[in-house]
Amino acid sequence: MIIVTNTAKITKGNGHKLIERFNKVGKVETMPGFLGLEVLLTQNTVDYDEVTISTRWNVKEDFQGWTKSAAFKDAHSHQGGMPEYILDNKIAYYDVKVVRMPMAAAQ
Repeated sequence: MIIVTNTAKITKGNGHKLIERFNKVGKVETMPGFLGLEVLLTQNTVDYDEVTISTRWNVKEDFQGWTKSAAFKDAHSHQGGMPEYILDNKIAYYDVKVVRMPMAAAQ
């Protein structure tokens, strides 16, 4: 499994604009190898908001298939370029090496 994060630096007070874009079912949920998505808002930032989109995939090739799909292009076709509230962003890839799950409650 891999995790891909896209961390965006957002003008202060506008993090909700990016978060709202992910608060609905989209086409990524139908992609082969897609395991899940979380949207994270960094706490206690002073000068800007920071939003991280974290997606989980079976393998990197599944993520790459998403980025090459027509659905991805449709979802990321910003009229006139990147939204003005996004100051910067960084994409990172992580290989998942250990996964721990909660134990069942003792009876």
